Amino acid sequence: MKIALITLFTGSFLLVAEESVSVSTAPGPAPARFLSEDLDDRIAAMRKSLSIASRERGPFGLYQNPARTPVISQVAKEIRKTPFSAFINDIRISVINSREKEFLVGARMFRLGQVFPIIRNGERISVRVESIGSSRVAFRNLQSGEVAVRRLDTLPDGVTTAGRELRVRGVTSRSRGEAEPLRLESDSSPPLP
Repeated sequence: MKIALITLFTGSFLLVAEESVSVSTAPGPAPARFLSEDLDDRIAAMRKSLSIASRERGPFGLYQNPARTPVISQVAKEIRKTPFSAFINDIRISVINSREKEFLVGARMFRLGQVFPIIRNGERISVRVESIGSSRVAFRNLQSGEVAVRRLDTLPDGVTTAGRELRVRGVTSRSRGEAEPLRLESDSSPPLP
């Protein structure tokens, strides 16, 4: 009897073990010893349920597919807002010494070939003095290669030349033989050109 009981117990144990193998193929929770059989399929099924599976990039900005190479686009050059000639025309040159090839801006002396930065409204450019003449100074923008000339022989508005002599409205020359008439206007506003 004891042998029959042991045989029966062993036989039922084997039947239960065979049933547990058939249970592992069923969907749902399974013992860990059976997970290695279809591991790739289970990982693919679990990955589909994650929200990051549909995203192109992960939380750190990297591509989810390691084989994908990022597309590097060319960075557009920053377009300078102010033209180079506007920078140069704002330079207030006091004196030009064409013999020594130098000029004075305020209390600062600049020489031929000197490189210096100009900052205007937050924009910064590097400039080199290219040439110095008796009435003009040429500058080169080192970033773009553009050349601009600052001329000092230009006349302000309302001043005209007549031959070699300057004629400024309202100012008379001493060398004139006849007296220039004094013109009076009835209203107090200045005359229009």
